[in-house]
Amino acid sequence: MACLKQNTHLLHLPGKNHIIKTTMFVLLLVGYLTANAQPDTTLKNTLPAAGKMVNDKPVGKGWVNLLSSGDNWNFENTFWQLNNTGLHGSIGKEKEHHYSYTKKTYGDFELNVMIKMVGDENANSGVCIRINPTNWDNAPGYQVDMGKGYWGSLWEERRASMVQKFPDSLVSKIVKQNDWNHYYIIAKGHHIQAWLNGVKTIDIVHDAGFSTGNIGFQLCHMHEPTVVDIKSLYIREIK
Repeated sequence: MACLKQNTHLLHLPGKNHIIKTTMFVLLLVGYLTANAQPDTTLKNTLPAAGKMVNDKPVGKGWVNLLSSGDNWNFENTFWQLNNTGLHGSIGKEKEHHYSYTKKTYGDFELNVMIKMVGDENANSGVCIRINPTNWDNAPGYQVDMGKGYWGSLWEERRASMVQKFPDSLVSKIVKQNDWNHYYIIAKGHHIQAWLNGVKTIDIVHDAGFSTGNIGFQLCHMHEPTVVDIKSLYIREIK
C-alpha cells in the first residue's frame, strides 16, 4: 500500500507548463517589488579628495585662505568680527538680515568651510555663494543652507527660493547640532554641488542662477539669539 500511495502522489505532480508559469510569475513579482522598492537612503561618504581637511586645512595646492585679513571683507562690526580664531557673527531678534561677504567676486570655484551655528531649534544661517548684495539686508544669490528644514539644501535668496531640498529625515544622521560642520562646495558654470560632512546633498544644474558673485554668510532675522563661527574658509578658483 505504501507503494500505491507513492505512485498516486506522483500522478498529481504539477506538469512542466505549470512549473514554468509559476517560475515566470515569481520572477515578475520580484522584478515589480524591486522596481517599486523605497530608494536607497544609505548616507555614503563620497567626499572628493579636494574636500579632505587636515587640521582644518584642505589638502592640495592652490587654496587661498579667505579669513587671512579683514581687508578682504565687508561686514558691520556690530554683528561680525574677524580675529585670529576666525569669523564670528551673532544676532538677536533683529528685523533685518545681516550679511558678511568678500569684497572680491568669484565665478567658478571649490570652497571648503568649517562652520558652527549655535542657537535654538529655529536657528538659521547659510554659506552664501555668488551673492550680489545691495545692502546688509539684501543679498540675492545662493545659500548652501543651514537650519531646521534647510540643512544640506540649496536656497536662492530673493530669487527662486528652494532650488534643491535635502530630505529632513536624513539631516539628523549627518548634522552635528551646535557643533562644527564641514561643507565642501563646487560651483562650475551653472552646476552646483555640495557635500555636508562628506555626504553629497546638492547636485543640480540651475541655469537661472548667478554665474558670479561674492562669498559670504548670513545672520538670519527674526530668530532667538544665534551665533555663527567660521574657523576655516578656503577657496580654489577653477580656471
